[in-house]
Amino acid sequence: MSDAPPFPYDAAAADAAERLTEAVRAVEAQPREKPALLPSLLAAQHHLGWLPRPAIERIAAWVRVPVSEVYATATAYSELRLERPDPLAWHVCTGVACDLAGAEVLLDAAPERARRIDCQFLCALAPVAVDPQERLHGRMTADGLRARIATATTGTAAETATEARA
Repeated sequence: MSDAPPFPYDAAAADAAERLTEAVRAVEAQPREKPALLPSLLAAQHHLGWLPRPAIERIAAWVRVPVSEVYATATAYSELRLERPDPLAWHVCTGVACDLAGAEVLLDAAPERARRIDCQFLCALAPVAVDPQERLHGRMTADGLRARIATATTGTAAETATEARA
């Protein structure tokens, strides 16, 4: 008798459903009032990794504010994401200090992997890059960014090969 389940099992779909359930619980643990809007957004994003439209609509209904106000709040904070994150993308802060310190050079150094992001409020460390695990790297140079991306890519490939052998 096989150990395989009797039906097709999609682990990614099961994980997504579990994260959605956890996000709903986290949002519904917040008070059902307007001041809970930002904590609800943060709770949902913590579990989902971003804020898809259904999450925005659920939060709007929970805290009893219009969907447009939830979007306005979500777009006002650079920490909140309305797009699914790319697990391989690096982000370069394009705030004024980072822009003056060379953010455009960083973006040009890795156009296939680097994306723009709003100010990260680390102006003293400009220019700032954010890795896929959301770690901040200050005083980044173009060579430094390329080296970190290469190291991260090599590490990811090695982890994938190790997992495949297991």
